[in-house]
Amino acid sequence: MRKLFVKPPLIILLLLCTMTANAQKNRNLKQEDANKKLVEHFFYTFYNDKDVEKSRAMMLPDFINHHPGSGTGAEATLKAVNTHLFGKYPQFKVFIKRIAAEGDLVWIQCYTQNTPDDRGNMSMDIFRVRDGKIAEHWDIIEAVPDGIDPASMYN
Repeated sequence: MRKLFVKPPLIILLLLCTMTANAQKNRNLKQEDANKKLVEHFFYTFYNDKDVEKSRAMMLPDFINHHPGSGTGAEATLKAVNTHLFGKYPQFKVFIKRIAAEGDLVWIQCYTQNTPDDRGNMSMDIFRVRDGKIAEHWDIIEAVPDGIDPASMYN
């Protein structure tokens, strides 16, 4: 008889856990795909083509960049990258290895080189898209260590 009193609370708990786990927000995969395409286009236009004007058009004026020394707003970021990266390394290139999106966030894993002979860096960049434009950016950068094949860090 005692087992009957134990089972209903256990069953209710299991049902609640299942409902909570399945209560995922509906995703708009079409919008996420559009966000990925925007960010990928921005990434190559800005970093490889170094086209500041086209890049500016893809950014919100109040763009927030969490990369140290980038300043505040789209203009400050464009100026900082143009001066401190492209000014020092005119051959700088990015190579996107993976791209993913969820909601308004887009992640890019990429390999970068300052020069063609450079060992390079691995980077994880996260962008927030708002109103069809780049709104915010975070990044984590790791130098490729000596003696390591750069491809081993992204394959």
